[in-house]
Amino acid sequence: MTPFVPTTAALLGLLLSFVLPLLVGLVTKASWPSSLKAVLLLALQAAGQFLVAVTAVPDGSPVDWKGWLYAVLLGFMMSVASHFGLWKPTGLTATAQSTLVNDGMSDDLPSRR
Repeated sequence: MTPFVPTTAALLGLLLSFVLPLLVGLVTKASWPSSLKAVLLLALQAAGQFLVAVTAVPDGSPVDWKGWLYAVLLGFMMSVASHFGLWKPTGLTATAQSTLVNDGMSDDLPSRR
């Protein structure tokens, strides 16, 4: 039986999927619609997975576009799961949301009107 050994590119893609929700929280306002944040997360996931895919292929080889698309969709699902399963319950989403681009509101905190 051959043991499963993940590649460096696979581990980078996994790490990217795990931290992207916090990055989206840092660069968006709490008052923005969640659908806009989801589209931004998907776009960042696509760009990040593209960089991972390009760096993983040997020089002169073409990028596996089907594999890239699969990585984007799987990474997006993992990002959403990490957001709702870890970052939001621990309060890190609200903290990230109010750090860089703050509009005085937060999805997790009551309004300060």
